[in-house]
Amino acid sequence: METRKVQITGGTTLIVSLPKSWVNKVNLRAGDEVTLKPQSDGSLSIRTKRSPDVHLSRAIFIEGKDGDNLMREIIAAYIAGYTSIELKASKILSKQRDTVRKTVNMLIGPEIIEETLDKIVLQDVLNPAELSVKKSIRRMHMITRAMQENAIRALKEKDFDLAKDVIERDNEVDKLFLLVSKQFRIVMRDISMADKFDMSMEEHLDMRLASYPLERIGDHASKMCSQVIMIGDKKLPESIVNAIEEVNVLSMRAVEDAVEALFKKNIDMANTTFIRRNDLTKRLLKIEEKVIGLNSEVSLPLGIILDSIDRTCDYGCNIAEIAINSAVSEP
Repeated sequence: METRKVQITGGTTLIVSLPKSWVNKVNLRAGDEVTLKPQSDGSLSIRTKRSPDVHLSRAIFIEGKDGDNLMREIIAAYIAGYTSIELKASKILSKQRDTVRKTVNMLIGPEIIEETLDKIVLQDVLNPAELSVKKSIRRMHMITRAMQENAIRALKEKDFDLAKDVIERDNEVDKLFLLVSKQFRIVMRDISMADKFDMSMEEHLDMRLASYPLERIGDHASKMCSQVIMIGDKKLPESIVNAIEEVNVLSMRAVEDAVEALFKKNIDMANTTFIRRNDLTKRLLKIEEKVIGLNSEVSLPLGIILDSIDRTCDYGCNIAEIAINSAVSEP
């Protein structure tokens, strides 16, 4: 960090010299124009007008790597914001190629643009500013809400195709979660990107924090459907199924209140999530008492479904806490 003294010129104009190391790095010359933008924290961002868009490249040597290890490294490079990822080896094996294709299908943006005997090149074709973080969070909530609702519908109607569809839709939620993580990293690296999203750094942090509980809600909706398939055609007491549907609706509303509170920075709305949490706890205890008396072949999977509904509400409370923190920190 370098410090400069503010000087006065012309009687009223305050000036400060630019660090020589930065001037040389960006190739700035006399007569060039720069843009000055005040930041929310009181700092000032200085950028050259001809600053090109950043295209980061990353080379990964995958010799001897396969399966989850290779997948995790590709995802890490994606989240880090690399727009071009080059995978190299003396000879890329068939199982490695399968892993790469599987990983690409898990992500939004990257495409395989070149593939040879010893190299695979992934190029991110999505402009990060085209899909805002807020839209990603909204989309995550819409998908998880539909997943949760359809999980109970599959239980009531014994619709196993619907249950399988819900399980598959969890991939969409995971893709959006990784995209939000990537967008947050990009903004942390280049603060000017926050302007393109029309969001402050604090809002980016709040949305990134909220994306995790939403991703977990999707996991629990998928888990509920796995239990629906496990129960199969076994007969269930209608009163218990109806009671499960009611607490599921209550859990969904708690999450919805929390998400709306986050976007509206509304503390009162966030607090309704905790009121629903207390009501849900009481109702779940009553249902669990009835479920325990059933045959273990259905009581165990029903218990897991109830636990997922409970945990979903907990994740709604997590989002509500983020919403309150966001509202309080708002100037």
